[in-house]
Amino acid sequence: MNKHVDYHEHLFLWKELLRTGLQEDGWQWDWTALGTVTSKPLSAKVVAKSQGIWAGTGLVAALNAIAQELGSPAGFAKCKLQDGDALKLGSTVVELKGPARLVLALERPFLNLASYVSGIATATRALVDEAERACPSSPPRITSTRKTLPGYRDVGVIGVRAGGGYSHRVSLSGGVLIKENHIAAAGSVKKAIEGVRETAPHGLKIEIEVRSLRELQEAIDAKADGTLLDNFTPAQVRDALVIVDKRKGARPIVEVSGGIHLS
Repeated sequence: MNKHVDYHEHLFLWKELLRTGLQEDGWQWDWTALGTVTSKPLSAKVVAKSQGIWAGTGLVAALNAIAQELGSPAGFAKCKLQDGDALKLGSTVVELKGPARLVLALERPFLNLASYVSGIATATRALVDEAERACPSSPPRITSTRKTLPGYRDVGVIGVRAGGGYSHRVSLSGGVLIKENHIAAAGSVKKAIEGVRETAPHGLKIEIEVRSLRELQEAIDAKADGTLLDNFTPAQVRDALVIVDKRKGARPIVEVSGGIHLS
């Protein structure tokens, strides 16, 4: 598994998402809580209802910070796991203790976010485990995608990393990935690569999506740093690797995308 980022680096993100959850719920005017809850402190616990992978350690740190901002004493939430740890059915994941209204108000935003990020971690771990089982000596990396909900890109990457996967480019500025629409706009694979090479920062690698063995050869001839085999069958991937291994010079990174699933 790769080394995971210190959760403190994402504390601001988690705090903002928790604040958004509170605002959407209008917790200050929770008539149900106002009519039923006393000022007595409340203790609660979050219990795993299924097996999986935990990815909410940073979220718990943010939960503590938000609770203190709203008047709770320190120690509002205690996390029993670290990102990447296995969730065991029926085990306690987080313990909460503080003002009853805050416990009830923060419960749902916290659970929604924890379930979302841990679900991504769980799905990623299944893919990583399968890749390692199939190729124990040199397993392929499982990476994240840019196909995320706006505002939740970083949450998705946190989940992927907790599950043992790796991040890809986290934004358009994080790397060059020439796709079929770019190739169509430029006129050819060669022109697309040459155009990007003239404009992109020299430190960025140039990767290009290819849809056929012919386009793959064009990309190699144009000295692309990486190739993305789009919707290739397993047999086509094997043929593509033969072409890649015959190249002269540095071997480009090879990625496979489209139609990928656990089986």
